[in-house]
Amino acid sequence: MAPSHLLRATMPLRASITTPLSLTRPSILQSTRYLTTPLRSASTTTQSPTQRKITGTDTQAPSRLRNYASALKTGTVVSVGRMDRTVGVCHRHTVWDRHIRKFYPKETHYLVSDPRNSLRDGDVIEFSSGAPKSRNVHHVVERIITPFGVAIADRPAVLSKEEREAERETRWAAKYLRRESKRLGREVDLVQEAAKAGVPVPKDEVLSTAQLIHRIHAEDERIGKVKRIVQERVAEHERIMEERAQEAER
Repeated sequence: MAPSHLLRATMPLRASITTPLSLTRPSILQSTRYLTTPLRSASTTTQSPTQRKITGTDTQAPSRLRNYASALKTGTVVSVGRMDRTVGVCHRHTVWDRHIRKFYPKETHYLVSDPRNSLRDGDVIEFSSGAPKSRNVHHVVERIITPFGVAIADRPAVLSKEEREAERETRWAAKYLRRESKRLGREVDLVQEAAKAGVPVPKDEVLSTAQLIHRIHAEDERIGKVKRIVQERVAEHERIMEERAQEAER
């Protein structure tokens, strides 16, 4: 080995030589940080946060009740007269582009149910979802915000939600009577059917045909899966609220 290589091999490494300038380097400060931190004793243990014990007397919060409120939208009527009691509405809104991260305007067209043919082309209306009428019609008009051309007083009135439900019940009751009359081969007398079923009908109480049918078939009435779940959750919520009220009184 050459003498120069032997001399270089015996010299200490440059990185191991501490100088005033090298002490200010981040690498040296990070490597010497452990010298200033106290060592933890082996007997030191971290205490876990205390958890509240759940006893049998604590009442748990009821499961979240499903809200069936429909969404309200505003739009402009762009198509009238092509279908009976149905109009085309243009709903202008914005959509969020996840890639560009920016809102862009968008137009969505809906088929909206108009039970009384109250709408005209160009009207600005408010309509709601959750009212399925057919395969492609799932919205219904709620009110006219700004009429176009013809005044609102000169048009058929827009039905409210209660009026729409009453009309639906009336159509359902008429359909029930037709079906039962066809099945039995005679006209159905609901008062006699109620007496046979043991359903009391007070004379001073005025019931509609649909209400009387519901009373007769109260036990045999078919309840859908979602409706049954909602009824169970509402009953559970009422029971828990009663228990909490009784505990508060004590």
